[in-house]
Parts: sequence; structure tokens; C-alpha cells
Amino acid sequence: MKRKLFEVDSDCLEIVRRIKEIDDDYFVMFDSENHKFQLHSRSQKNTYCLTFPYDTLDERAVLYVLKTRVQNSDKIFAELEEQNRKLEEKKSKEILNNFKEKLYESFRHN
Repeated sequence: MKRKLFEVDSDCLEIVRRIKEIDDDYFVMFDSENHKFQLHSRSQKNTYCLTFPYDTLDERAVLYVLKTRVQNSDKIFAELEEQNRKLEEKKSKEILNNFKEKLYESFRHN
């Protein structure tokens, strides 16, 4: 059976080193079947943490790790709630505007 995950020990931009600076238990794997990089942690029984949404390891991967850390979950949930609130507000305004337009049109035609 062909092995599909390979640990990435180093890279020219030192992204792996920078990720390890965030948490020494982190390590990066490359999934050769899906051509994706993954983040794993030795501090977990199941080491898998996430699959990077990028085709290459670069600064975005470091920022993604920082943003998705469990320690940042409260902030992430607050951001999601704020985004949802804004979406609901926008949708409510759209519905109200559509209603006003239809009401205006109905008065105009009478």
C-alpha cells in the first residue's frame, strides 16, 4: 500500500519552523494523494488538526494556524456572530426595501 502522508521537515520560507514556534507539538504533513498540506499536533491522540486551504506553504498558512487555534475560539465565535448579525441586518433591509418598492408600485398603479 502506497503511503500518502509525508512529514514536511523544512521549507525554503521556514513556514514549518514558524508554525512550530506557535506550538512545539505542531507538525506539517503533505497528503500526496490530495496534494494538500495538513497541520497535526503531537499533543492530541488523533494528531490531525486541519487541512490548509492553500496549495503552497506560505505566510497564509502561519496566519491560518494563528487564527484557528483553540485559544482564539472565543474571538472566532465573536467574529462569526458579528458577521451573522450584519448578514441578518442586510437581509432585513433588503426585505424592507423590496416591500417598500412593491407598496410604492401598487400605489402608483392605482
